Amino acid sequence: MRADTAYRGLRDWLQKALRWKLSIPQHWWTRADAEPPIRPSGFHVFARRWVVERTIGWLTTNRRLAKDYERLVETGEMLLYLAMSRILLRRLTRKER
Repeated sequence: MRADTAYRGLRDWLQKALRWKLSIPQHWWTRADAEPPIRPSGFHVFARRWVVERTIGWLTTNRRLAKDYERLVETGEMLLYLAMSRILLRRLTRKER
């Protein structure tokens, strides 16, 4: 499982509670094992970080997931499963062009 750097505190909880391993890509300037290189210019994509952003974009196209109106966490979780199932079914039934 991968996450953005904002979820660093979540890593220990996931390991203890669910025994999940959370991988967080590090920026080149935060690595302690090497001297900081010359800062590159322009846009650079971090390893697989775009997958998280793309998935959140897909999920928020569902109206119920665009805002958090649910009272129960279980309801929100059910809506996430429903949205991902919808995306999966759409891909599976897509006709080849």
